[in-house]
Amino acid sequence: MNPWRLRAWTTALATAVLVGLPGALAGCGDSSRPAGGLASSCSTPMPGVTPRSIKVGFIFPDSGPHEIVTAFQGSRSGVQARVDLQNARGGLDGRMIDLAWGDDQSSASTFSQVAHQLVDTQQVFGLITATIVLDQSAGWLRQGGIPVTGSATSGVWSENSNLFSFGGLFGAGDASVFGDFVRAQGGTKALVVIDPVIAASRDLAARFTRSLRSRGIQVVGEVTYAGGATSAARVAEQLKDLGADTLVGAAQSGPFIDIYAQAKSLGARIAVALNSTGFSPSLLTARGKDMGGMSIISPLAAQGSPAMIAYEAAMRTYAPEQQDPTDELAVAGYLAADEMIQGLQLAGKCPTRAAFIQNLRKVTDFTGGGLIAPVDLSRPKNPTTCENFIKVDPTGRTFAAVPPPAALDVHGYWCGAVLTD
Repeated sequence: MNPWRLRAWTTALATAVLVGLPGALAGCGDSSRPAGGLASSCSTPMPGVTPRSIKVGFIFPDSGPHEIVTAFQGSRSGVQARVDLQNARGGLDGRMIDLAWGDDQSSASTFSQVAHQLVDTQQVFGLITATIVLDQSAGWLRQGGIPVTGSATSGVWSENSNLFSFGGLFGAGDASVFGDFVRAQGGTKALVVIDPVIAASRDLAARFTRSLRSRGIQVVGEVTYAGGATSAARVAEQLKDLGADTLVGAAQSGPFIDIYAQAKSLGARIAVALNSTGFSPSLLTARGKDMGGMSIISPLAAQGSPAMIAYEAAMRTYAPEQQDPTDELAVAGYLAADEMIQGLQLAGKCPTRAAFIQNLRKVTDFTGGGLIAPVDLSRPKNPTTCENFIKVDPTGRTFAAVPPPAALDVHGYWCGAVLTD
């Protein structure tokens, strides 16, 4: 990520305001009970756990490919804000959370080195991650019984009992919800865009294709496109020539917007333009004219909801350096930290890694304090079936959530079905 400024602790008044926020913000109840010496009486010593603190590691790409660093820019702010909030509330049974971080440089080998350093040398209890390069380390993390929380960026997250995600587009299984949305918006023929810069993009595109076809949407082709390497105009011409009225992207926002803008300039009649990323006010400011009418997949609660208001208050207080708190990866960092905190609370006053894994895996309704639709952590192989879809108005000035039809509405989210072979 961009060079990170040192965190300035907030005033006592601001802290008092945040402590008084609804319990839902913490996502895990009140943790302000004093330790009372209980930690010193724990019979089983556990890495990272002392009478006054619990050390947790955080790994993210602070350097490496520009596209990845930029995409994950807000993750550290989100993680640190959730940790600071919990510490302001008294920590976990009186223990403060001590966050130790490392830079994986978006490299699988570097991730392994950093994770080993945090686990073996710094003796952290568990890991919070914001990364796309965990897969090669999943085996030894599982064998060591190391609890890990973060966004699922591959099927590996659903195959290891110690890895806890909160849904995500790269999890296991398929859901109809994307096809449900496209059909409801009038789409009939789709061209799917794959981003070669993102390793998991092809798998995600395949999931989109299966979802579209499950709802009768014809997929007329898949195209690989990288901004600056190929021609957006050529892809737009292909879309028009194929008679596609729908453009679906498993792509970074910039390249997708390039194609969409070119297609509109060519006069292509696009009923639906749906991408996996792009919900960002700063992006709307920079490229709103090109984004008018496009839709973005978002798993998050709507703007103005109680959960989002509470989250934004926490970010303003504990992460003022994050200019855009609605950035989805900032929220994802917050959720990953919240999931770690909930697991630590469920592990008891003398937490062990085994108790963390066993008890968090029993949770069937993780919501991160209402920021996302309930996720059943006990069924990690089930796909995410509920999403929000955010649409840019025709002028390119504002975002608005697209309300689901009654048949698909679950607490304001579009919720489809699990697809079976």
